[in-house]
Amino acid sequence: MFATPDEAETAFYTAFANANPEAMMTVWLASDSVICVHPVGPKITGHQAVRAAWTEMFRGGTSLRFRLAEVSRTQDALLAVHVLNEYISVPGQSAERQPMVATNIYQLTQDGWRMILHHASPVAIQNQLEKPQGRLH
Repeated sequence: MFATPDEAETAFYTAFANANPEAMMTVWLASDSVICVHPVGPKITGHQAVRAAWTEMFRGGTSLRFRLAEVSRTQDALLAVHVLNEYISVPGQSAERQPMVATNIYQLTQDGWRMILHHASPVAIQNQLEKPQGRLH
């Protein structure tokens, strides 16, 4: 269905912007190994759990606008990794929300490229950071 990882990514953000769970799930690989982590949320594992999470998120039907920036891509024959900043705004509101950094991983299958991981978290804003108490990693 998706000939390139970029096509899958476009479909992902279009489904996200339109709050469309059915379109969203056409992007995801139908596997118990897929993983989704929404900002400051728990790790959601498995196709059915990921579907339930997106369905719940889209329940309000609010459409969003996405501006993607600072996209880095790496790809081999079977996997593609995209790391980017998501700038999200709600139509009718003037300001964008706090940016998110997202990692999207796509796998090439016999049915085209499919998402196997989406992980998003708030971008650390330099002037809001406290000095860490030692290394985190």
